[in-house]
Amino acid sequence: MIKNISRENRWIGLLFLFYFFGTLGISSEEFKHFFLPLTPFNLLLTLFIFYKVNNDFSKRFLLLSFIIFLIGYSVEAIGVATGILFGSYSYGKYFGIKLFETPLLIGVNWLFLALSSHGVVQYFTKKSILLIIIPSLIMTGLDFFIEPVAMELGFWGWENNIIPFQNYVMWFVTSALIHGIIYYFRPEINAKISFVVLFVQFFFFTILYALIT
Repeated sequence: MIKNISRENRWIGLLFLFYFFGTLGISSEEFKHFFLPLTPFNLLLTLFIFYKVNNDFSKRFLLLSFIIFLIGYSVEAIGVATGILFGSYSYGKYFGIKLFETPLLIGVNWLFLALSSHGVVQYFTKKSILLIIIPSLIMTGLDFFIEPVAMELGFWGWENNIIPFQNYVMWFVTSALIHGIIYYFRPEINAKISFVVLFVQFFFFTILYALIT
């Protein structure tokens, strides 16, 4: 039976399993301290499986990926240093190596969320305005669930434990900038892995939002 499962679906199945058990583990007081340090591995695994299934390693796509990563990391680093963009916040210890008090892997988070949200919307439409606005709304909507969960788990913290409205505004603005660049590059992104990545992200954060916040 396993031999009849395509390699693509095996990778997708691995991603589902990792997020399923990760959700169970982090929602458990007994096991969450084992699962939380695996956050960097989770981000890298998600990105790896996305690229493995998407199967586009062209120079153009890799350049686009680097630009998205750079924008995502840069706005976060500026945000942490100044408090002007998103509000005053700082990162905890679970995201791995930091540069300028900002974990490098936060750029990876922006990268697979941006590519996946574009891949999902691209499946339904090719209109430029929709390929910029709708994915940006998806990413901002996801951040609504991410923020309180991230604070509760110690991923990052906000000044006075208050999530400012400007954070969501900046998420949308940054997302729109990124999706404008993605549209310029016009990549053909695998819709299947895009749906899966967004699904497991929403599953993970909405379940934890309901259970621990």
